[in-house]
Amino acid sequence: MLIVLFLCLLLFSGCSCDIEGDPKAFRVLSYNVQNLFDARLDGGEYPEYQDPKVWNDRSYRMRLDSLSKVLLSDKLLYPDVIILQEVEGPRVVEDLLSLHLGRKGYRWYAVAKGFDAAISVAVISRHPIASTLVHAAPKIRPVLEAVIATEAGEISLFALHAKSRIGDGADLRLSLAKVVSRASYERAGSAVLLCGDFNEDPLSVWDSTVSAPSLVDMNHPDASRLQASGALALVGDSTSLAPGLFYCPYLDEKWKGGAPGSCSWDGIWHRYDQILANGKLFDGMGWEYESFSIENLPSLCSSDGRPYAWNIRTLQGYSDHFPVLMTLKRR
Repeated sequence: MLIVLFLCLLLFSGCSCDIEGDPKAFRVLSYNVQNLFDARLDGGEYPEYQDPKVWNDRSYRMRLDSLSKVLLSDKLLYPDVIILQEVEGPRVVEDLLSLHLGRKGYRWYAVAKGFDAAISVAVISRHPIASTLVHAAPKIRPVLEAVIATEAGEISLFALHAKSRIGDGADLRLSLAKVVSRASYERAGSAVLLCGDFNEDPLSVWDSTVSAPSLVDMNHPDASRLQASGALALVGDSTSLAPGLFYCPYLDEKWKGGAPGSCSWDGIWHRYDQILANGKLFDGMGWEYESFSIENLPSLCSSDGRPYAWNIRTLQGYSDHFPVLMTLKRR
């Protein structure tokens, strides 16, 4: 059972916006913000957020302020769409808009959350959200589809947050991949981007310890079999794209963009945060793929260059992930 929360209203329509849009560029930012809960105690929060002496309205607003400074950094070029993972729910997004982002032109949003889940995924846009849909299967986190209306045509975004690598995470990630594969195939005639924290590296299929990869590099000898089992099929060469295949910048030999990975644990870098593009973004018409980067801004880095993770005890840091940014160009 899912709770789907959606609003398509012009927030702050009477306020001026000092960010000029670029009609020839469309930028999408995906960011796992690491457990952003609001200050109201609903009972589903993680235990560390249930102590009002530690987590309260003051600390919550302080974190909203620091996050907004990241999202509105001119170094990120004011993305047209922001996709967030690990926000508690719509109240967080509404506060982020009303206190910070709304006056910069971000006026549409959608949120999808599991019925008993602690965290959700959200889409925030400076362009109208034409429609939304939630895709689901038992036990997996919901996948939020949002169709963004632009002058150069619609862009279908799938916002997701795959299960972590703890416990039965592998099976749940594969289940989510099956859901995304089916849903995105229905949009094969449109520009499609799969965005979020996949909790799996795009080269995981080459790791002998991974028994059921949810992502498969099509260069692997067992790629066709794994794709048939439900894994998302990835290529690094855009000329190899076909229906059901997605371009993954990390697999492109020519790609250069930021840190060695978007997150790091136990001294190992991972490329869990991804934005994957379908073939319509390489057909020479409408919106076309331009670039992809890991945004390891200096303020987001700890002293060793890894993500400056959020610490609720000290109320410092940002996230244990870097945001990733994809830019499309209008042909």
